[in-house]
Amino acid sequence: MAISNELSSEIAAAILANESSPQDLQRLKAVILEIHSTLQKMSEEEHLSRLRAMATAASPTDRGSH
Repeated sequence: MAISNELSSEIAAAILANESSPQDLQRLKAVILEIHSTLQKMSEEEHLSRLRAMATAASPTDRGSH
């Protein structure tokens, strides 16, 4: 989740560095929140994928036992 927070912060800073109207800032806020949510979800999915891979690698297999 640290990567999603870091990237979201950098994206937010870059977008908000431009002077904009309050309406534009509201739209940009929605975009930033969507980006953050997406990155957070991707980070969580990657973490679960790595846990599954580690569990699969650690589990004994029955190959060759017959």
